[in-house]
Amino acid sequence: MMFCILFRSECEVLNETSFIGHIMPTLLVRYGEIGLKSESVRRRFEQQLIKDIKQRHVLAKTQCIVTQMRGRLFVDSDDWRKSCEILSRTFGVVSFSPVTTAPSDLETLIKASVEYAEPLMFDGASFAVRARRSGNHPYTSQKVAEGVGEAVLKAYGGKGVKVSLDEPDIEIHVEVREKTAYMFSLVLPGPGGMPLGTQGKILSVVDTERGLASTWLMMKRGCSVLVMAENEDDIAPLRSWYPNLRAIAAEDDLLAAADSNQCMGVAVPYGLGDLAGSRIIKGNLPVFYPLIGMNEEDTKGLLKRIRA
Repeated sequence: MMFCILFRSECEVLNETSFIGHIMPTLLVRYGEIGLKSESVRRRFEQQLIKDIKQRHVLAKTQCIVTQMRGRLFVDSDDWRKSCEILSRTFGVVSFSPVTTAPSDLETLIKASVEYAEPLMFDGASFAVRARRSGNHPYTSQKVAEGVGEAVLKAYGGKGVKVSLDEPDIEIHVEVREKTAYMFSLVLPGPGGMPLGTQGKILSVVDTERGLASTWLMMKRGCSVLVMAENEDDIAPLRSWYPNLRAIAAEDDLLAAADSNQCMGVAVPYGLGDLAGSRIIKGNLPVFYPLIGMNEEDTKGLLKRIRA
């Protein structure tokens, strides 16, 4: 599975946790830039991200329910590992975590956190508790961290566990949001950026491997992409990031092709050294150069990620 390719070490840890085998964990999803937008724009972008997550689950033939709370989305599905794979390739998702939930009263969440920590603890392990809150509660985040930390030390002191805030072997996160506490130990990365389709439609040229990288970067900025490529096989690595990706045959006049396909601009895979002579594109549509600030090593690293 792609999830295991991307997150091999995380998969090993997940297979040791208490929800494996009998409970499907909820996935807590974080986004970044969306939360900085105005209220109306943020709502629109959130809805686009939710729509994209749902559509990807439909294409993967996996049922899911997506709910939201300010600053967070929550995904429940009948195959949470498949959902992890999907979220790891959904633009707009900064990170996500499989979580266990409990009521947010302090006594209950401390007890639940100790139970959650049990399969994570090993002899001599160091750990830290990271707590944060959203909403009104009769306690502080510091109080949560102290209470959970003391309870974990008491419960598993026989294993020789100890607290290490700087470089712990295990991090126990407790995120309290209104009436629910979410406990997790993993933060898995998404691609970040903006949800697909929020920034207009672009014609992107894929005539070399660099074209894959420049097209991916335009996707990350939230653009719907129409690819111009000689061979459908050349764009295959992009389809796991953009399942409904469309391609057209190569044409000499990029701007005319973009205009006839209702695109707002053109993206080309040129670097700084290419911007001379016949490669300068002039016309009545914007031309984007996503790789303009990247060296060859940066581009190779991005291509490795795209193909993973």
